Amino acid sequence: MTQRRCVRESALEVLYRYDIGNENIEKTIEEIEEKIKFTPKGQKFFQRLVSETLNNLDIIDKTIIQFLEHWSFARLAGVDRAILRVACCELLYFPDIPPKVIINEALEIAKKYGAAESASFVNGILDAIYKHKDIKSK
Repeated sequence: MTQRRCVRESALEVLYRYDIGNENIEKTIEEIEEKIKFTPKGQKFFQRLVSETLNNLDIIDKTIIQFLEHWSFARLAGVDRAILRVACCELLYFPDIPPKVIINEALEIAKKYGAAESASFVNGILDAIYKHKDIKSK
């Protein structure tokens, strides 16, 4: 597994645990950093990805909600919601990472941690976000 994939999976864990509301976010981050032993570059990416996602959660959630058809945000599986949040954050705030890479990574993570239909669902939402004109201009 690449360092970036490991970072994304770790960010997913932070966001998932944050979402269920039973965890202290700083303690969760420390726990994961102790467990994973990121490279310095991986550590920086992890911290930035988690902080950007949490600091911009309202915008990220509103962006995702725009593209949910016949589905409410509250009904999303927690894992799918966390995957979408992390990937949407990257699409919005990490212009140095190619969108196709972001989407592909999210799909692979969805295949690993989500339900059988998670990957296609995540792909549809992220592809729609990517194709939206406001996203491309950021």
